[in-house]
Amino acid sequence: MAVSAKTLTFRLSKDAVGQISSLTAEALKEGDLEVYDVERLHLAVEQVLLKWLDVLGEGTEGTYRSGKRLGRQYINLSVSGPRVNPFGEDGGDCVLNGGNSVQTLLANIGLTPSYHYVNGENQIALMPKRKKINPLIYLICSIVAGVCAGLLCRELPYDIRHTFSEVIVTPLFDTFIGLLIATALPMMFLSLIWGIYSIGDTATLGNVGKRVIGRYLGRIYFTLVICALVCIPFFEYAASGSAVSGGEFTAIFSMILNIVPSNLISPFVEGNSLQIIFLAVAFGLAMLILNKKIPVIVQFVGQANNIIQLIMEWITSLLPIIIFISILQLMLTDMLSDMSGLVKLFVIILLCVSANLVLMIMSVSIRRKISPILLIKKLLPTFLVALTTASSAATFSTNMECCEKKLGIHHKLVNFGVPLGTAFSRPGHAAIFFCVCLFMADTYGVPITISWIFAAILTSGLLALAVPPVPGGGIACYSILFLQLGIPVEALGIAVVLEIVLDFVSTSLNMVAVPVDMVHVAGGLDMVDEKVMRG
Repeated sequence: MAVSAKTLTFRLSKDAVGQISSLTAEALKEGDLEVYDVERLHLAVEQVLLKWLDVLGEGTEGTYRSGKRLGRQYINLSVSGPRVNPFGEDGGDCVLNGGNSVQTLLANIGLTPSYHYVNGENQIALMPKRKKINPLIYLICSIVAGVCAGLLCRELPYDIRHTFSEVIVTPLFDTFIGLLIATALPMMFLSLIWGIYSIGDTATLGNVGKRVIGRYLGRIYFTLVICALVCIPFFEYAASGSAVSGGEFTAIFSMILNIVPSNLISPFVEGNSLQIIFLAVAFGLAMLILNKKIPVIVQFVGQANNIIQLIMEWITSLLPIIIFISILQLMLTDMLSDMSGLVKLFVIILLCVSANLVLMIMSVSIRRKISPILLIKKLLPTFLVALTTASSAATFSTNMECCEKKLGIHHKLVNFGVPLGTAFSRPGHAAIFFCVCLFMADTYGVPITISWIFAAILTSGLLALAVPPVPGGGIACYSILFLQLGIPVEALGIAVVLEIVLDFVSTSLNMVAVPVDMVHVAGGLDMVDEKVMRG
């Protein structure tokens, strides 16, 4: 569909804000953005205009323009008056400053917003990225190409095949893994700091904020405990010490104490992920408390996080090539012949995910006295969108509708909890991390002790919060997990391929957990309409 050019002069008012934000949404629909992206942008533009209205006052003249420039769609908003930068570059109390979620919304939907003050006009330009081919197509093609190339190479004489593997394929794979590990640790550190700071301010962490965030974090570890119980019959376990000497207790206690680093440098030098996470949480909370007192630090961390996320995005953009190399290496080294147990892994994951879904549904059904069948019907759209797209962003509007219109949760709680859940609800990633690590440890002969399981649960839960919002982002976390749990780097070749497939499953569990947890929080705060929920 061709994008039509439009120019409209308006005067700031509440009616004008609604009109212009709707025009923006319509223009983006013409540009073939997804429906959920359009709805989120509608909210973002509305908040920017409301800020201008609040500061500049009603009647301020403005102009809306949309169209195409050099083949790329653009949207420009401008209002006359003194400088009011909604992106917070001049340190004011701005809409998009620091932890406000609008900036994140714009970034997540592929918009590059910019602010300029020219000739007495505040100007904002939004330029959506060109629509790309579904990355899943590239990934499927790379898997098929890797299998075909591997089958062809297996027909070669052993000496040639071995030389090709040792001289070309393995060095390429090792180079990628080294780059991934080098980027993963600072990415995890900065991502967690910025994620905590992006909560907003200490006021947000009031009674409601603590309940919502506590519920999301609690869900992650409850899910991991259920996974550990489900996995018990499938693996052999070792003891790290006798019952008399208290070897397991000593190991766990030492691990907890060791989370606190002796200095700020050694965690990064040694690659100790638990200590890095501890530092990230401490720095993030300190930034959240100090907030506007440290604008330079906030700006530095935000920009550093953007840089490392961009680098990680560049790395993960190579995923089709990396998957091709990984599968080719697995076939050349006969590692796939030892991976017949992958069926076992998929069965375990299916059982873990099913058990957690059943417990989620039953908890709401029993506590809120709603039919399980009716609840499943209300949650099914969210589950299907997440399962078919592997995108938490894709479920945003579906979850908003489910929570407010189908489950009767108060709109104020929905507007706060659902965006937060899109970023922090990660029980699916945690479950997949734990199951894959347990399987790899068993496959590569790593002793599975009680203290090892404790470390796996603790690290999987924390790293689930640091998964970067890019396709295949979980691969970076596997490199840290394997390093922390003593699993050989060779296992990453299999984890790379598994992550692409299992990402759909983990995202579906992540997003179904959002309305479930929101119901529990709303019930405790008396912010749910029981008639709507049971209707």
